[in-house]
This record gives sequence, structure tokens and C-alpha cells, in this order.
Amino acid sequence: MTVPGRATRAEVEAVFRSAPAVYLYGIGDLADHFWHRAVWWATPRAAIGLLRLDGIPEPIIYAQGFPDDPELLALATSVAEQLPDACAGQVAIGIDRALSPWFDVVESVPLRGMVLARPDLLVGDGIGDRLGMDDYPQLRAFLDATVDAEGFLGPDMVTTGHYLGSRDGSGALVAVAGVHLAEKSHGVAVIGNVVTHPDHRGRGLARGLVTRLARALHEVYPVVGLNCRAENRVAMRLYGSLGFGLYGCHAFVHQRFVRRV
Repeated sequence: MTVPGRATRAEVEAVFRSAPAVYLYGIGDLADHFWHRAVWWATPRAAIGLLRLDGIPEPIIYAQGFPDDPELLALATSVAEQLPDACAGQVAIGIDRALSPWFDVVESVPLRGMVLARPDLLVGDGIGDRLGMDDYPQLRAFLDATVDAEGFLGPDMVTTGHYLGSRDGSGALVAVAGVHLAEKSHGVAVIGNVVTHPDHRGRGLARGLVTRLARALHEVYPVVGLNCRAENRVAMRLYGSLGFGLYGCHAFVHQRFVRRV
């Protein structure tokens, strides 16, 4: 089997620019501070990357694309021996089958991708105070302690300046919303870590935070998107009411792979 060499940034960008809404994270990963922490492989129609980010202990695999795309699955098969013994990240449907001779899937979460298509539905100013690096320890602790929070957070995400929080009377965080990436040079932002403490749900905190955050992002970034767990119908209805819609290749998965012994 032919193993492809490392791809250039131009080769990877050509793949991602062919369908920006599908490859939101990938476009953001073209920025210098991500690119220099990554290894990429590419063909004319597919790309796979392996990234290492501050605050994220495990390598991140990015193998996004259209479901069961033959070129993407063939690329995954060709680079399987070069992947680390454990990694996790966003992958297209079918990647797990392509990697099955080498890896077991120990975690799998179906996701849906959405992009801001109707910014006119972001009504009102929203709520939330900006969070910075001084708030990082409390933010990290809040995500770690909150049931069903994904907790995918690194310092690079907070230093974008796009994290908002709502606090109770004691000053403790009870709801947050931020970004997984926001890259002006490439024109994309991806909202993430939208979390409300269970004791404070049903009060409109997430709606208010996302409204303010999405309005601010829309003024700067041509494409604003987010990912949502497929089974979280409440969140999907919320985002839909705020102008986010499913894009063409909207079904994919977050999976964790461990090499077979």
C-alpha cells in the first residue's frame, strides 16, 4: 500500500475550500498556530490531519468529509500505521470501518453540524460577561464538574476573547458559551462549550449567551458554525430558533480510537 507524504498547506486548503461548511474546523486549522502543531495527509479530494493542542492531552484526529467517501476512506487506510496508538476527534461516517483492522472504537458520539444561515433571528442583545484567562481555572472546573459537558477546552480557545459566562449571586459560573476556534485570517468561527449547570437550566441562559456570542462572531467571521450531539433535540431546536441550520453534509461522529494490541 502506498503511504502518502505529508501534504502542503495549499493542498489541504484546496480540499477544504471546496466545501467550507463541511470543513469548518479544518479551515480554522490552517492558521499558523494550529498548522505548526499538526501533520496532514491529502489527496485531491480528501485530507486527514493529526493535531496536538495545549490543554488537550490526547492527539486529535481530523478526518471530516462526506459519508463513506471512497477517497477519504482509502486515505485513512493508507495512513493508519502512522497514527498514534490513541487519538480522538471528528471523523466522517465510515472512517471507523476503514481503520478497523488497526483500531478499536472505544467512544462514538453522533453529531450534527449547523451553520448560521439566518442571523436576523438573533433578536436582542443577549446576556453574558466576557471571560478571559484570569477566569480559565474557574471555567475549566465548571466544565469538568458539569454533567454532560463535553469539556473540550484549551487556553487557545479562551484567548480568542469569545467566551461569555453567566454567574449566580456568589460569583460562581452557572452557564457559559464560547468557541472551539475563531480564525479571522480564514473567516471561520465554531461555537462550542455551550453549557448550563443543571440547576439553572430552563431559564434562557443558553439562548441569551449564544445570541450575544453569535451576533459578535457574525460581525467578524463570514462563516459561523457549531456542532451538536444528534440526540440533543432541545439544543438543536434552540440553535434552529437562533438562525442555525443543518448544512449539506451534516452527519458525522466524534470517535476515540485505540490501537489493537
